[in-house]
Amino acid sequence: MGFPKNGKSIATNTRNGTSTKQIKTEFGKSEITVPRDRQGNFEPVVVPKHKSNSLSVENIVISLYAKGMSVSDIEDEIQEIYGFKLSTSAISIITDRVINTF
Repeated sequence: MGFPKNGKSIATNTRNGTSTKQIKTEFGKSEITVPRDRQGNFEPVVVPKHKSNSLSVENIVISLYAKGMSVSDIEDEIQEIYGFKLSTSAISIITDRVINTF
């Protein structure tokens, strides 16, 4: 939001904590935390507002893996682009399921 955590801001649209949200993925239900701001301008990318289906994280992982990225590279890329951490073991589980279906 343009200032350090716990720092003072002169802007009116400041952080307002997070809320939890249950989402449905191809592999079952999961709970995530979504940042909030006072004016409600934050637009989540992976799970848009008022939606409960994720932008299939599994499909993103499979796509990056198919392009030759390593599991740790995929972890870094998801953190950088989407702003959430997906462990290397979770990525390995997703890629192993794909490999085992062939």
